[in-house]
Amino acid sequence: MTEFFQAAVRMGTPLLLMALGGTWTLQTGILNIGQEGGLILASFFAVLGNHLFGSWIMGIVFAVAVALVYNMIFAFFSVTLRSNIWVIGMALNIMGSALSILFLKSFFGVKGSFRSSNMVRIPDVELSFLPSWLDGFSLIVWVAVAVLAVIAYMDSRTVLGMRLKAAGENEEALDAAGVPVWRLRYGVLVVNSVMVGLAGAFLSTSYLLSFVRGMSADRGWMAVAAVIFGDGHLGWTVFAVIIFGVAQAGGFQLQAMGVPSHLALMLPYVLVIIALVTRGIGKSRSS
Repeated sequence: MTEFFQAAVRMGTPLLLMALGGTWTLQTGILNIGQEGGLILASFFAVLGNHLFGSWIMGIVFAVAVALVYNMIFAFFSVTLRSNIWVIGMALNIMGSALSILFLKSFFGVKGSFRSSNMVRIPDVELSFLPSWLDGFSLIVWVAVAVLAVIAYMDSRTVLGMRLKAAGENEEALDAAGVPVWRLRYGVLVVNSVMVGLAGAFLSTSYLLSFVRGMSADRGWMAVAAVIFGDGHLGWTVFAVIIFGVAQAGGFQLQAMGVPSHLALMLPYVLVIIALVTRGIGKSRSS
């Protein structure tokens, strides 16, 4: 049971980071559906920075930097030009996936995966006073928990939290009050960039210590699904992340029990569909 819990936490960590940032963007009226492409690029650049400098810190810096550039492109089109977020997000997702393959070939001369003895894994946190089922998690896991606590506080108890919600619900009133909505939207997309960068660094330099083509495995889409499920409400978003993380861990557990891999790996995606349909039905009834 301990192993299953720890696997679910590791599976859910990148989803949580991206979903937290995505919740803030949704509250301001912008659903960032481009997180899948940002995640795969962040995963690659975390490996690149780690490999070049032999430092996991530089890996995180590289991952956050590329996620920031990627999200600023999304922000320019969706916030400044007010383009269709679905068209821009889908285009960026395709671009991110294609660029990761191009960069893999250009920088390392390989097509499928890259691993280097020069790379350093993000350290695990081991504290003697923690119970065994909480000990040994990556530093990024605890960063995700800290970010959750900070965002939960800011979401419910600060003026900024109220302004973010107002930006999505009545941007004209907020603008009339002298608060530029575009600045809030750019700001939360910067925060989202940091979350995507940390998620990518976790995948490629903590969960694994390599870059593998397609290693994001639709986690960016799952995070978007969790954000849509939560509909701007942090609690529901975190609940969806927990369900998806448990489902991913359960899929691997089922494989170990002899269930065919193509069936076991369907579990997270089936739950994503069920969760979104259930949430949609609940919202329609309440309205």
